[in-house]
Amino acid sequence: MNTRFGLPLLATGMLALAACGFQPTDTDSPPAIEESRQSTGMALTMDIHGDTDVAGFRFRIKTCDGKLVVDKTKDLEDLQLPGMIPEFVDRPFDANSSHLFSDYFMVLAAGCYDVFVQPVTHKGSNSEDCSAAMAKNVHVYDGVTTEIMLISQCKGPERGALDTIAALNHPPVIKSLVHDPSKFVFECEKTKICVTASDPNNDPLQFVWKKIGNTHNLHSGPTVIERHEQGGQVTECMRVVPLWPDNYEFKVTVYDMFRNEAGQLERAENFTGKDSHASLVFPLYTNWDVELQCYDAKTKSYHHFPGVREIDRAPGCYPIWPSQFYCSDYYWDDTATSCPGGEFKPETIYPSCELLNR
Repeated sequence: MNTRFGLPLLATGMLALAACGFQPTDTDSPPAIEESRQSTGMALTMDIHGDTDVAGFRFRIKTCDGKLVVDKTKDLEDLQLPGMIPEFVDRPFDANSSHLFSDYFMVLAAGCYDVFVQPVTHKGSNSEDCSAAMAKNVHVYDGVTTEIMLISQCKGPERGALDTIAALNHPPVIKSLVHDPSKFVFECEKTKICVTASDPNNDPLQFVWKKIGNTHNLHSGPTVIERHEQGGQVTECMRVVPLWPDNYEFKVTVYDMFRNEAGQLERAENFTGKDSHASLVFPLYTNWDVELQCYDAKTKSYHHFPGVREIDRAPGCYPIWPSQFYCSDYYWDDTATSCPGGEFKPETIYPSCELLNR
């Protein structure tokens, strides 16, 4: 049989190739092969190449005017095409390729037919992996075999790419901490504490300041008042005002920051799942400022010891004056001696200032 291949068919991306016999003959004979409508059970032969759900094909053939002639299911063949069969080598398959197939041969009345093939599973249901194909207006001629090939296009496996980049991240490093005016301050004295830190990867830095420990309340703070960056280092300063004499403790934590998909800064440890910060606990000692004052009997006023710094008091933070301090139950002194009748006598309380009063 001399065979020729024809054009692609159907707008589903399926390829159909047709081959016909030599000469057309009379096409008026009616189609009438009713026994060919019977279906068979499916074998367990499956698509071994693409690992699809296909076990065979359902062949549906109608006359060109719509009369159903064939509805039959065929298993996949044990052979593969082209299989060194000269007729199929390079027509359309390359000689080195291999394609599973089903074949259905039947005798029909000469005429015009529409051929539809549907890949099916071993249960007979339509395949979800491979698509149907169709050839329309296929002519069967008297005395010859018209051979056509329809190719069902299957889905390929879903594939993407995963590119994993492994990068190193180092935590920040605290370089220095400075107290201004001192680590030892007085009640209501405004105190500035500055911390300088850097990050080995030059990531943005976030400072978090906290008062810790079970100590007296503060008058105010900690409040960030300054921040500047220079030479890869970040310095941030906070202000705090202690209210009572006490040993206050604070903690500063410096986090390195990454940007999320929205471009917002988040702590790096949210991305790594590991700690990525530096922290430092530090003290601030606070004393009564009344112990720095002397009573001047001549002027009947109070003043600091010579050489004592001026205290930068926070607005709204009021100290306890000597008369309030020594003539009350705040102090363990003998108020009956120091303040008989509630009268404050500073000259009896500040003996260290006697030389100044002479």
